[in-house]
Amino acid sequence: MTARPDDARVVVLAPMPLEMRAIVTAFGLEPAGEASKGSWAGRVGRLTVTAVHVGMGPASTRAATSRVLEETGPGHQPVAHVMVAGICGGLSPDLPVGTLLNPDVVVDHGSGLSYRHNPPGDLPRAGKLVTTEGVSLDPELCRRFLDDGCLGVDMESAAVAEVCEGRGCPWSVYRCIGDRPFDGLLDERIVAATRPDGSPDLAEIGRLLEADPGLATKLEQLGRDAALAARLAAEAAARACLLLGA
Repeated sequence: MTARPDDARVVVLAPMPLEMRAIVTAFGLEPAGEASKGSWAGRVGRLTVTAVHVGMGPASTRAATSRVLEETGPGHQPVAHVMVAGICGGLSPDLPVGTLLNPDVVVDHGSGLSYRHNPPGDLPRAGKLVTTEGVSLDPELCRRFLDDGCLGVDMESAAVAEVCEGRGCPWSVYRCIGDRPFDGLLDERIVAATRPDGSPDLAEIGRLLEADPGLATKLEQLGRDAALAARLAAEAAARACLLLGA
């Protein structure tokens, strides 16, 4: 990646509130103001950084990424680079929770299209990251993904790549394994208790715990793992941002 001029703008997308909190901390951002509700801003070296909460899933991500790249107005800074940072599901038993992925390719499961990943820096890239429409815990599908070289699965990265490449804007992804379907912690009940914006439905979780008190242990472990993965992904994105501004 080439060096960026002073005041170039980097946008970091956060699918979930948990990931946004980690990004805000890693980049040292502040609220962008009432007019930009849900976004945070700051500087990393010579670069202006804006973080935006986009919600979960390809459709929401495409819409949010398009809005970011189409913004205009007095004093508007064109976007020089788009990042998406957060957790992903792990597909390989050889990669534990907390493993940061740097994929060579991002794949859209829905369309079958692939996007070459060219992040800042020279860290080795390996494997694929596959983006799906929703959370799938189907063991057979997960095995097929792994057999195809996919090391992780998320619901946003390919949507970012699609929109950015269509508009000629560089992009990169920072994903850390926060759960693995074969570990038995995540199940359909927990998935269903997550709102589209990535926040937990606390009322539904309360009902689940009332019906199955033993679920609390799984939820606590998932929470710890997700927080760790979100932090590591956000810190990786912040390091890459420093490279962009070098």
